[in-house]
Amino acid sequence: MIQNENSKLTKSDFLLFCEAPRHLWAKKNNSIEQTLSDFDRHLIDEGYVVESLAREYLESVFLPENPRADLIWQKTFRSGPFETRIDVLIYWPDTDSYDLYEIKSATKPDRKDLYDVAFQVLILKEQIDLKHSYLLHLNKEYIRSEELDLPQVLVAEDVTQKIDALLPEVTELRRMAVVAANATDPNALPHCLSPRDCPCLAVCHPNLPDFSIYDIPYLSQKNKSELLRLGIREAKAIPETFGLNPKQRLIVERAQTNRERIDQKTLRGILDHLEFPLWFLDYETCIQAVPRYAGYHPQQQVVFQYSLHQLDELEGNLQHSGYISITEGDPSKPLLEHLSTHLGRPGTVIVWNKTFEMTRNKEMACLYPEFASFLEDVNARIYDIGEIVNQGIYLHPGFKGSWSIKNVLPIMAPELSYQGLPIHQGDQASMAWWNITFSDLQESQKKTLVDELEEYCALDTLAMVEIYRKLRSLA
Repeated sequence: MIQNENSKLTKSDFLLFCEAPRHLWAKKNNSIEQTLSDFDRHLIDEGYVVESLAREYLESVFLPENPRADLIWQKTFRSGPFETRIDVLIYWPDTDSYDLYEIKSATKPDRKDLYDVAFQVLILKEQIDLKHSYLLHLNKEYIRSEELDLPQVLVAEDVTQKIDALLPEVTELRRMAVVAANATDPNALPHCLSPRDCPCLAVCHPNLPDFSIYDIPYLSQKNKSELLRLGIREAKAIPETFGLNPKQRLIVERAQTNRERIDQKTLRGILDHLEFPLWFLDYETCIQAVPRYAGYHPQQQVVFQYSLHQLDELEGNLQHSGYISITEGDPSKPLLEHLSTHLGRPGTVIVWNKTFEMTRNKEMACLYPEFASFLEDVNARIYDIGEIVNQGIYLHPGFKGSWSIKNVLPIMAPELSYQGLPIHQGDQASMAWWNITFSDLQESQKKTLVDELEEYCALDTLAMVEIYRKLRSLA
């Protein structure tokens, strides 16, 4: 049981409760299993960059326009068990009133951010005359020029009415959060419905089945809750009468039969339609909250690496090229210069999750119009080989409802593996490039990271090649 001196609830605690009451209980009882990754810390650091810009904006832009206002930074307020540290309060001496500014690094704050502000407002309204609440966040419409335009990069969104509408609900949620934080038995509390993102699996989902209902793609919260009410946790136990869409039913059948499913006619038609030479393409990117390069929006991906495997015919030799752009400026331009000389035509360009690569191509075409026709041509030739799994054309029980290449590869090409690679997932690749570019590393350290990036990204496209070959053999 939680000791009284540890029972205070911060806004972070409250937001954990809103995710799932057991998440809050786990934190208060030292049962959180997840640790912050380097990428998580990077996102936190990016948030600090936005906070610094917000402070500069309020002091150099807002105050000169409102000379009678006072800024109050990072002040802590308490009310009973509830505690919050406010990003910014603006005090208006003429009316002895205040406005709240909550700083966010997002370009489009979500409902969680509104709950965050509402928690603070309930505390503040007991102690000061609070007139307005604002979310000060990055402006998604802003495009950076050579210099950062401080008045344009941030936007203050008045959320007062939205917050006022939430206050009764948040008042009740706060009361429930206190109960959850002091509970003696977590099993009496609701758990989350997303084990893949759960920070405390042992608390929320003890003895989770290997192929569970949570592996069914796009299963609604309502359907998950209904299955749990029926005592069903295993995917194979979902009855035929339970309302699922056709794709979800195919996934359940894989769990029930433990057999793969192949729509050979459709698969053969797709693969026969692909035009040789085949170009297997993958990008690595890093997101920047505040754009560092001209032409970029806030929170836009920066493409810094590609891998390209070329297959001229099914049994032909495989050729590989790749490039990691390490430069003081935008890495995407030298990357495009390199890619445009290696990615020829004709031929189908094969990717995994085409939305990602095609969006990056559209963004880079806007940044560098001289490559627009090349990138438009690439997009016109793209085929997403992951859709064969995502659309249920080929399914294997070992995929467990996922079409992620990290889940598909061990089943379809077990001779290849990301396990054991120093870099084995995308966020690690992002941080490797970030450290090469912006950290004070020795040249030997940079070279090691470059080698590791090359190995990782090359495996991404080689994985697509081998999955393609396996699919060809099944068709």
